[in-house]
Formats: sequence, C-alpha cells, structure tokens
Amino acid sequence: MATLSSPTLQNLISDIRIQLNQRDPNNTTWRDDEIGLYLNDGIKRYFVELVQADEGYFTTQVDLNIVANVETIALPSDCFQVKNLWKKVTNGFISLNYKNSHTMNYSTIGGSSSESYFPDYSFQGNNIVLRDTPNFSETAGIRMEYLQFPNTIVYGGDTLTDQISPIFKELLEIYAIYKCKLKESMVSGGNMHLIPAQQLMVLEAQFKSIIEKRSKNPTYVQAFLPESYY
Repeated sequence: MATLSSPTLQNLISDIRIQLNQRDPNNTTWRDDEIGLYLNDGIKRYFVELVQADEGYFTTQVDLNIVANVETIALPSDCFQVKNLWKKVTNGFISLNYKNSHTMNYSTIGGSSSESYFPDYSFQGNNIVLRDTPNFSETAGIRMEYLQFPNTIVYGGDTLTDQISPIFKELLEIYAIYKCKLKESMVSGGNMHLIPAQQLMVLEAQFKSIIEKRSKNPTYVQAFLPESYY
C-alpha cells in the first residue's frame, strides 16, 4: 500500500503546470522560479493558520548550554516563538518564569550549581536572557520548546515539511495558481484570477476546518434534562 509522502518542489511545480495547461517549462508564461516564489509565499501565509491551531504543528524542542558568567543564549535560527523554557534538574525539568522587567534588580553571580539555579528569562534581540546570571557551566542545562519557521523550498528536490496535513499541498498549489492568474489579469486587464480565487476560498475553509480537528481537548456536552428540572 502506498503511503503519503511530502512533495518536492519539482513535484509541486509540475502539478501546477498541468493545472495551468503549460506543461513545458521552456515554453510558458510562468518560469519555475516564479512559481516557486508563489509557493513559498503560500507556505509563510498558511503557516500562521497552522500555528493558530496550537496543537503541536511546527513545535519542536532543543537543549541549550549554560555558560558561566554569560547571561544570554542564542535562539535557534528557525525559532518563530518560544513556548516554554525548563531548567534541567536531577530527576527532570522545572519550568522557568518569563519576566520582562526593565526595573528588576538581578545578580551577576547567580546560582552556582544546577540544582539551585532557577533564573527568570526574557528576550533581547535573538537571544534568551537569563537573570540572575549563571555562575557555572552546564551542557544541555536548559530545554526550550518552540515554534519553528517552515523550511523554504528552493531546489527541485527540496520537500515540504512532513508536519502538515495532506490538504496543505493542494492549498499551496491553488494559491500559486491564483497568484499566477492574478498577475496575468493585472498585465492584460482581464479577470483570469476569479475562478482560482473561488477555489482558493473553498480550500482555505476546508483547511481551517481540518487542522482544528487535530485537537485532542475533550468536548463536554450538556446532558439532556427534562423540562421539569428547570
């Protein structure tokens, strides 16, 4: 039995060309790099919809090092939003408090051991700031869970992330087709983009409905009560 796999950029472009009825990349209105640009625009646009579902899409974690007398830790280059920070202890991890205060006093010689150091944290540029400042070093002393930016697909063999629902592929394709036809309409003065726009609206609605179904939160339904109860 075949399984679903993440499509490559070249697969996506080929599918789009079939739908645009311009299969030959050497004799076409739209170059491959232009279609690729529209696909990446779609990834960034609908990535936000996935993140808003807040059920693990694009969520990952990383362990970060603590360095003595250094209060900052660089964020990963693909970090979009930090969800939580934990301090490693002997039997697990303890959640740290986020505190963004410009008037808070802090020590530059904070806890001197892994078991006694539980700093507050904030952000400064692309860095986490730990306060009090650590007075010791520890490999993988901080665990961070964060939302990561989706990868940009540049080369023909690059693939979409495998964290997305199957309808995401179809949505990206129709979005790219809509952008192609919108450009054609703007250049020629026609309305070639209207049908793709309608299809895009339908797929967007389906996409939002499907990603919400990933939630495992319980739904409580009020039991039916006889009228005499009220």
